[in-house]
Amino acid sequence: MTTAGFEIANPALTLEDTAATAARLAQEFAVSGCGVPSNQGSPSDADSRAAYAAYGKAGLIGMHWPQRYGGRGLDALFTFAVEEQLGYNWLPLSSYLLSVKTIGNALLQFASEEMCQIFLPQIASGDMIFCQGFSEPEAGTDLASLRTTARRDGDRYIVNGRKIWTSSAEHADWVYLAVRTGFTEARHRGLSVFLVDITTPGIVVDVHKTLGGGTLGELTLTDVSIPADQIVGEENAGWEILMGTLDFERVTSEKVGIVLRLLDDMAPLVTSPKDREILAGLRGDAQIARLHGRRATERLDARQDASAESSMAKLSIALLLQELADAAVEVLGPRALIESGPGAVLDGKLAALARAAAATTIAGGVSDIQRKNISRRRVGAAS
Repeated sequence: MTTAGFEIANPALTLEDTAATAARLAQEFAVSGCGVPSNQGSPSDADSRAAYAAYGKAGLIGMHWPQRYGGRGLDALFTFAVEEQLGYNWLPLSSYLLSVKTIGNALLQFASEEMCQIFLPQIASGDMIFCQGFSEPEAGTDLASLRTTARRDGDRYIVNGRKIWTSSAEHADWVYLAVRTGFTEARHRGLSVFLVDITTPGIVVDVHKTLGGGTLGELTLTDVSIPADQIVGEENAGWEILMGTLDFERVTSEKVGIVLRLLDDMAPLVTSPKDREILAGLRGDAQIARLHGRRATERLDARQDASAESSMAKLSIALLLQELADAAVEVLGPRALIESGPGAVLDGKLAALARAAAATTIAGGVSDIQRKNISRRRVGAAS
């Protein structure tokens, strides 16, 4: 079958099938109470271990991964479309986005065959959740300045440091951990990536509530002893892995679905031609963001450099979410900012979006970094 001009592998499973599954899960989650809270700014930030397990049971995790790793061997663009549907149906996605879209895909590209065989099937089944240990008190956007260390001690490493802004930490079984294993003048060298069992002695997880109704974790690691074979790739060669991991994270297909859902829900509330024109323009921008994401997905799936394309995808959707929040107030007036009660528009989703939209230009790399990356990699360069 084809969708929007892209070939899709395995026509036995259609996008209509997965759309129906996503809609069914949304109804079930609404009844069970594990859906997205009404004050959550985005399904991307909402979390539920029960929801994640349901995705695994429904076969929605790792659909383009090889079957030997628990996947279905489908086209990566099929997975992109499915993730868009998950966002459109307003499902809690934090654990999915970290464990599957970001870390699972990174393992598929950078980890050993043995590591893939151990971890990917457990992720695909919905039984294993990862969090990502990158940001630190003095290393956020400037990831090369991280200070968490891993010192070799025989067949193990001893890790000390602190990680912040760790989404899904309270649900996670394992940490995808960035550390410094070497000390050189070139800060980008000497970094490594490990998979660490979050229950390992010496790891303390503190969970902090956010204004948007979600949580962020803080990890303190004190003399944490981990096996040397839990390293991803080679020692001191982690920079390329970290950048590749961020490329996967920045392809925010689910946010395209979120925008389209909000536009669909807003449409009946708008009557004037001018306001309808505003929404139509935003819908066009959503199609542009979708195309950026698909282009990045194609390059990542082909194991080509997708750094600029991923930055384009991330930047376009982050700016669009802010534009949508502003447009909601313009076309609906102040009532768009009512979070709860009889006057709340779309159950307060627009008010929550207005509060949370700015964060999308920061998380995963601030917008200025995305622009610099695009200018370095693509502007004036041959395609």
